[in-house]
Amino acid sequence: MDSTKERIVAEALRLFADQGYASTSVAAIEEAAGLSPRSGALYTHFASKEQVLSAAVEAAVRLAETGFALAPMFPLGNLRAELILVARGSLLLMSNWRNLIRVMMKESEQFPEVMAQARERLFNPSYRFLADWLAGRAAQEQLPDRDFEAMTTIWLGAIENYWVMTNVYHHSPFATTDQRFVDEWADSLLTALGAKP
Repeated sequence: MDSTKERIVAEALRLFADQGYASTSVAAIEEAAGLSPRSGALYTHFASKEQVLSAAVEAAVRLAETGFALAPMFPLGNLRAELILVARGSLLLMSNWRNLIRVMMKESEQFPEVMAQARERLFNPSYRFLADWLAGRAAQEQLPDRDFEAMTTIWLGAIENYWVMTNVYHHSPFATTDQRFVDEWADSLLTALGAKP
């Protein structure tokens, strides 16, 4: 994607998240992206606003796939350290997807196909990756066999809930910091896995 397209996608997504999709005009996107408003410049890059939204999903998918591809290259030999890396990486990914997540929360009913594609291509691979990774690491550490898919649903869901609470609703229960959350997330998951913290 060239720099103008990237700028259009980033600014459109920010406006969709702040104002809502229907309330964001093409002219507003053009102006925010540094193009001449009402010039039709957006249409030289995208056929419609919905195509801009689809391009935002594609950009987020590419970022996630890069992370999944790099993950196996960083075995630390320490399960707790690896869990902390998983938690921090997940929070970072969600922060990079911030405006897209906000749009998904607001616009799911208006664009069911685009939003279903976003869930399918962004969140489902994250869940699959963690479930498979936990199963593999548990086998390496000779830990008890568990329902790693259900475990992933609980623990990855906790990360998503914490991120939404702190980044969308701007509320941190018990004034919990990222450091406190990540440390306890890793330690409690180690306990659930049957490993020693």
